[in-house]
Amino acid sequence: MEQIPQSMHAECPDCNDETLHKTLKGRMRGKKKLEMLLKCTKCGKVHQEVLEAISQVPVRMIISRGDKSEKIRAEFSADWELAVGDEFMHEDEHLQVSGIEVDGRRVENAIITQVQTLWTINYDMAKIKVSINRDGKTRSLELEVSLDEEFEIDSEIEVDGVKVTIHSIKLEDKRLRRGTATARDIVRVYCTDKRPIRPKYRKKNR
Repeated sequence: MEQIPQSMHAECPDCNDETLHKTLKGRMRGKKKLEMLLKCTKCGKVHQEVLEAISQVPVRMIISRGDKSEKIRAEFSADWELAVGDEFMHEDEHLQVSGIEVDGRRVENAIITQVQTLWTINYDMAKIKVSINRDGKTRSLELEVSLDEEFEIDSEIEVDGVKVTIHSIKLEDKRLRRGTATARDIVRVYCTDKRPIRPKYRKKNR
């Protein structure tokens, strides 16, 4: 099975330049050609590209899906170079490279012909950590959402059956206090539970 790159650089007919494209669809046409539907990340133009298939090499690949893992043999184009953090499509799954083994040791990147074992994680869904503050007390929960779901500052989301308001979003390199971010980029979402606090009454001794 030909692995389809999640993104690639290609010539954009509208930009008249080689730009980064997102892969929308990809399939083999015969044994020698790879037909891809690409979207330019610069101008949004969607167009087709047909690539000549390169010889395939089998690689042992481990796919982690939550707390379960599956070991398979997958075929990759012989000229592929992979790095930890790279994303690609395997059949209908969106995978991210989490580890690469070459000569019995872990490396950050390698040409696929050198790879002994490739560790990947299913990246179709993202687990977002959410901190909710109410009356000075904070509790932490996790949400499982699609990778492209957007979170916006000052908007309401529902967590554990309760509507809360987002006041900031932590990314890998900064913290947002306005604007939006997609789930794939988020480390943690900070929210406020604005429900009124019910006053506590003490029973009077008679």
